[in-house]
Amino acid sequence: MYKKTIKSTALAISLILLLSILAACSKNEKESSNSPSASSPPASESASVSPAPSESSEPSESAKAPPEEVTLEFFMPSGTADVNDLQAVLDQFYTETKDTLNTKIKFNFTTFDNIGQQVSLKIAGGEQVDSAFTAQWTAPNINQMIAKDQLANLDSYFNNDKFPGLKKAFTPEYLKNNSFIDAKGESHIYGIPFTHGFDGGGVIYYRKDLAEKYGVPEIKSVADLTKFYDGVLANDKGMIPLSWNGNQDLISDTLLTMVQPLTEKHNFETNVAGTNSSIAIKPDGTVYVAKTVNPWNDPEFIGLLPDALKSVDPLQGYKMARDWYKKGYLEKDILAQKDPDGQFMSGKAASVVRTLDIYASEKQQLETAIPGSKLGYFIINPGYLNGTAKAVGSDFKAWNFAALPSNSKNIERTMQFFDWLFTNQKNHDLFEFGIEGKHWTAEGETKYSIPAGVDAASNYNFPGFTLSWNPTMVRYDASTPDDVVTTLNNLGDTNFFFKKLTAGFNFVTDNVKNETAKLNDVKSLLRSIGDGVSDDIEGTLSKVQKDFDKAGYAKVREELEKQFNEFLKTNPYEGQ
Repeated sequence: MYKKTIKSTALAISLILLLSILAACSKNEKESSNSPSASSPPASESASVSPAPSESSEPSESAKAPPEEVTLEFFMPSGTADVNDLQAVLDQFYTETKDTLNTKIKFNFTTFDNIGQQVSLKIAGGEQVDSAFTAQWTAPNINQMIAKDQLANLDSYFNNDKFPGLKKAFTPEYLKNNSFIDAKGESHIYGIPFTHGFDGGGVIYYRKDLAEKYGVPEIKSVADLTKFYDGVLANDKGMIPLSWNGNQDLISDTLLTMVQPLTEKHNFETNVAGTNSSIAIKPDGTVYVAKTVNPWNDPEFIGLLPDALKSVDPLQGYKMARDWYKKGYLEKDILAQKDPDGQFMSGKAASVVRTLDIYASEKQQLETAIPGSKLGYFIINPGYLNGTAKAVGSDFKAWNFAALPSNSKNIERTMQFFDWLFTNQKNHDLFEFGIEGKHWTAEGETKYSIPAGVDAASNYNFPGFTLSWNPTMVRYDASTPDDVVTTLNNLGDTNFFFKKLTAGFNFVTDNVKNETAKLNDVKSLLRSIGDGVSDDIEGTLSKVQKDFDKAGYAKVREELEKQFNEFLKTNPYEGQ
């Protein structure tokens, strides 16, 4: 600031004056340290020691003193009791951020079925919890915790230039679709949403090594798929062509998806969650709720659909399931099957229905369990298969959240950590994959590999879905084929999907609790035809419909129509 002179006397005078000014500043600061204006020096003092024009009056980030050290308590589920080599990653984080965040983190892991209860009890008991994993599927779930006022409103930390990492990684639309209604009926951000994509991408994983042996080098159509299954039946007696969770889902729905025509108009939705109903938008913009449990049997519902769907056989899915069952593509005792993936990995089944987002782990498991095997995949939905934009619907919701308890004393410091985590790919990758060069190696911008000699079983294995998953920061295993990467990238692109009618809608069952419970029980009767076990498709549907009506389906329809029309007043159908 001060220029040197060549005369010693001038230098001495300057030093004396400077020391006098500094002493005065020190005295003045001490005297005024308790006053509201202590941080703002008097105008006369500002004039006497103002910085040079090229300098900022605000200290740079590197010049700022780090905040007081804090230890944050994070609670989350994990498939293992401890994360391999976690301390090494934390030490790297501490080294990089000691002069900025100055934050220590203690990760507390528990089981998936216990995480909700554990964090809820700790919060209620006033114990330190700074970040708590929660979701729609935890018990208690995120909605129940919000209703109890246990979670902090995080609105102010997003779309905020003071938190550039969060602003970049979480778009307003993404946050809007992952906000929750509180006890006052207001929608706010109560959790940081974690997801890699907005749909898992349903696929049939199959034994590519067997397909090649049968003369089917690659499965790209339903015809290829059935040729492969015929090959299994002819060449590998005792092996089940397709393993399916008949204890839970209906394969008829999956098969119908494979052959259902694509349209550009998406004004309907089947099997609306929690209601056992299907809906369509009428020309006046209000909703019509199908009168039948199988909506394709309701002429009024069909009449509202795009022309390409008006000629769909109302029993097509059930007929395909029955045909596949009779051919032997499905196991005889399908309704009792609870572990289809286990059948596939043990070599007892030639294919299984899962999702594309687990391709890398599925491939590793299969090839480890069955030496010489190769994993193939057939994308079920024609929209994904062809890469057709706006052919697949999504509600753009994540299913994993980090919530901050409303009684936490470290909300700001916790959000500063998350902001750091999403500021750039390097920060993000440290926690998702570990230390680069030790736990993983970058393969370009979108892939990674495990360094030679590193044992995957003992390598860093943090459950990223609890902390770091985000559609803008995804890496795939280097062995993932490029076409799989393309599809997975589509899964994380909001522009690839159309917005489902029910996105943002929550059906409140308070007025029809008994009826909805009975309907869920009755719907299980559809498994016999939904999984192809019974020939009597029409008779079963007729019986189920009668039981639905007896259970109070009309009351549920009326309540759903009332609530959905109210929802449409602020979320009108926009031709999606």
